[in-house]
Amino acid sequence: MRKAIFWVAIILLITATFLGCSGLSLWSNAENGSGPKNTNSSTTREAVTILTGGTSGVYFPLGGALAEIYHRNLNVAVSFQSTGASAENCYKLARGKGELAFAMADTVSDAYYGQGRFEGKPLTNIRGLSAMYSNYLHLITTKDKGIASLADIRGKRVAVGAHGSGTEINAKRVLIAAGLTYDDIEEHFLSFAEAIQGLRDETIDVAVLSSGIPNIAVSKLAAEKQLVLIPVSHKIITKLQEVSPAYTDVIIPGATYPGVDTNIATVGVKNLIVTREELSEEFVYKLTKVIFENTDFLRSTHAAADNILLDTAVEGMPIPLHQGAERYYREMGVLEPQVSP
Repeated sequence: MRKAIFWVAIILLITATFLGCSGLSLWSNAENGSGPKNTNSSTTREAVTILTGGTSGVYFPLGGALAEIYHRNLNVAVSFQSTGASAENCYKLARGKGELAFAMADTVSDAYYGQGRFEGKPLTNIRGLSAMYSNYLHLITTKDKGIASLADIRGKRVAVGAHGSGTEINAKRVLIAAGLTYDDIEEHFLSFAEAIQGLRDETIDVAVLSSGIPNIAVSKLAAEKQLVLIPVSHKIITKLQEVSPAYTDVIIPGATYPGVDTNIATVGVKNLIVTREELSEEFVYKLTKVIFENTDFLRSTHAAADNILLDTAVEGMPIPLHQGAERYYREMGVLEPQVSP
């Protein structure tokens, strides 16, 4: 498993110690030393707040890496925040509480078009910046619970994600597709870290996590307890696709986690970086460009970033791109050049 590079560890330590895991600010005067390459000498004075997710997930370290990239390449004040992830991030972004946000494609689609928990309240000012890696739905239990399928979770204590999070949206939809509702389980609205601790302390029976792979917290737990990953069948995923085309069949390969040696079928959904319409075309162009000039640095943070590729940057994007991102992708040949009328 790839280890986070030194500065990320320091950021996480400082964040957890001094800010209660809520976030960290990096200022614009980049220091000399190791890190992402500095390819931009812009004198623009703007600020970037990056909305991530729980500290045990993938969004948080990637948000820290992205903050470092902007810190070193653009003359901006940068901060990144731990949040409840996708749904909360869409709300905050639309209300001007951030400039960039990580979110799952199904939640972003719901937010923009006013569906699901956003029914009647579309967030029409959010815009796409880039597609990233896929999230894999983890339905985790321990072998001693005797749970092997979704049918077995009836009556069990299930951590379904933080209330209103992208994970919770996924969990509820998977349950419905499997013929279950919250009335059939004892639902617990817990963050990634709380859900893992619940499995560790045996205060819950099943934890639902939506994450890139490998998830560090799951790997650590697998070193302590014998885990079981509950599969999600193609039949259930077909039902999910009737709700949103963002859902796909994916496999968590065997040996991704200690003691789980077989391939596990589950549901996948793309993760996105989104922004808001009000930001200038030039600024978003720079934000997009700097990401793809520093992908090696992102990949040194987490293996999930291996799938952040220019060629697939617009795949699975369910909402309009920001004009600045679109301009960059047209320049790079990812999108066809715009033809003047």
